[in-house]
Amino acid sequence: MGTSLKPAEYLRKAREIEANWPSQIVGLATISSFTTELLRPYLIVESDALGCPARPWFGSFGQLEQLVLDENSPLWQQNPDVLWIAVRIEDVDRYLAFEAAGIGPDSTRNRLAAIRHRVVELAKAARARHRASILVSNLALGPAQAAGLFDASDPDGYGHLVAESNRELAREMAQVADAHVFDYAGAVSQAGAELWSDPKLWHMARSACSSQNLATLARRLARAVCAVVRPAAKCLVLDLDNTLWGGVLGDDGPHAIKLGDDYPGSVFKDFQAALLGLRARGFLLAVASKNDKQTVLDMLDTHPEMLIKREHLAAIYANWDAKPGNLRAIARDLNIGLDSLVLIDDNPVERAAVRAELPMVQVLELPTDPLGYLQALADMAGLDRPRLLDEDRQRAQMVERDVLRDTEREQAGNVADFLASLSMTAQVGLCDAATIERICQLIQKTNQFNLTTRRHKLEDIRRMASSPEHAVAWLRLADRYGDLGLVCVGILTRADESTWEIDTLLMSCRVMGRQVEDAFLAFLAEIAGERGARRLRGLFLPTPKNKPVERFYAEHGFAELPGGNGQFEIDLLAGTLVWPAVIARLPHATREHAIV
Repeated sequence: MGTSLKPAEYLRKAREIEANWPSQIVGLATISSFTTELLRPYLIVESDALGCPARPWFGSFGQLEQLVLDENSPLWQQNPDVLWIAVRIEDVDRYLAFEAAGIGPDSTRNRLAAIRHRVVELAKAARARHRASILVSNLALGPAQAAGLFDASDPDGYGHLVAESNRELAREMAQVADAHVFDYAGAVSQAGAELWSDPKLWHMARSACSSQNLATLARRLARAVCAVVRPAAKCLVLDLDNTLWGGVLGDDGPHAIKLGDDYPGSVFKDFQAALLGLRARGFLLAVASKNDKQTVLDMLDTHPEMLIKREHLAAIYANWDAKPGNLRAIARDLNIGLDSLVLIDDNPVERAAVRAELPMVQVLELPTDPLGYLQALADMAGLDRPRLLDEDRQRAQMVERDVLRDTEREQAGNVADFLASLSMTAQVGLCDAATIERICQLIQKTNQFNLTTRRHKLEDIRRMASSPEHAVAWLRLADRYGDLGLVCVGILTRADESTWEIDTLLMSCRVMGRQVEDAFLAFLAEIAGERGARRLRGLFLPTPKNKPVERFYAEHGFAELPGGNGQFEIDLLAGTLVWPAVIARLPHATREHAIV
């Protein structure tokens, strides 16, 4: 959906936004093989509409290497948060599309590889010089290049070779820290290659995008920028009546609601399938519906056309309470922030109530016609994830196992018996190529059990993991219910010859209260001791969300240093930081600094 304004309205609104820019704003720098300055007002408006205002800067077109390789270039003087590298085939190999049939597939592959190599090397050079997140456009077919009616019949046709090159680009960019492919080809395809460019605008101004499509490109780019600088949502909270099915369950009954393989029930069934697809990508599903709970449970369990079942839902609140209260309860049950929730509800009154009372909750603006539900879901920026990790795919199953653990906790006689019954095991180690992405993900999104809430980027983590003056550590936990994944991250920094400091200490709130924090703190103390430290210093930087750990260091024997600046210190020679007996310790990786 996005913002729909006329060009003059974009200009006016962009000026208004610029005049009132907040102190926290994303710096977006662009280097490209074509002119991109016309995107400026569109990017300002579209990023602001997403709640992630960006200040765009544009390098002179065609000056890619000059801007990236010169450490004193205007690009690096911008100190951007995000860098967009945009290269088109026709800009750097102007007639390749027309020559491809004559030179054959091998030569075409080689020339496409040369373009790809240039882009990847630019990304690598940018990574070596700056910590900005990097977006690299993939390769799109222009209108003349897409004109071959039977090109798709040839397995070595030009379009297939470009697609093949884009897959290789994705593989290569995955090896560059905090670098991602921006689907420029997808934007062109969605709008239509013949309509994407204005030939006159291209020849006169070297602008690759027609004025009609500037907003489309800016909207997609703004979403990509937001996705790499802020974490995605965690849980989709679903209404039921006229959202997951047509009709009102309590009035119409389960046999009369619209849900099935024929229209209009097929529309709702497709929507459920899309929601389950998001669940497979790591998003939790929950229900908040004004309904009788037992009626809802019967519907989930027995209706033959329901794709979403009871076992797919992390929480079910079917009652007659106000929706904001149910959202608070869901966030509490799942131990996540309200800003991690997305409400999906067909009722505009309910949506307005949540926006008014809980402005931090993201609210999907569903259209009145259910035929538009899928597109509305696809347009939801809060569901964009630059990379999908194994922990994301397993998140729903992990939450299901948490329910079993909570049940056992309630039945246990005391905490000690409960912890012993879990049969917990932990593996600890130092950051390497297999763990760096998950470490970065936890650093970006963990709020409650996070002593400093420093949001180190991937390249910062990579640098510290490779430095003898730092140590980036992790802990992975499992119990008799299953693997909970990598749940703790710690970063140590040498302060002086005898003191190491805990720069970052965080833990997934899912495992709070199980002595996991004691085990991990003991491991950090071991690392520091092995590197010559006699003292370990901790730092607590308060935020609105980490109050639960404000006494963490004091409760673990650290003494607060004079000055009241949140610094605590402990004598490692006293040996008070010990691994708890309730968690079995498995072998871990080398203690030497890891080269990632």
